[in-house]
Amino acid sequence: MKRRFYIPLIWSVLLGLLVGTYIGYLLSQYIPFFANHWGLALGPLALDLGFLKLNFGLAVNVNAMSVLGLLFMLYIYLVQ
Repeated sequence: MKRRFYIPLIWSVLLGLLVGTYIGYLLSQYIPFFANHWGLALGPLALDLGFLKLNFGLAVNVNAMSVLGLLFMLYIYLVQ
């Protein structure tokens, strides 16, 4: 059975999202649809230990080109 490594998959997904977001930002000046983005936020989660206070949160904004970049990089990863 062939063992698959997931680190290239993670890098492919991150690269697809990053490049797709950047291209979407550049194209949003000419095509207004790419200016729309959808957000997902988790947080804030507070942890108070008495001597230390920690706040955790996560926010993700995705536009149409981010999704297309993600799908393209997944396709490239799965075809090879």
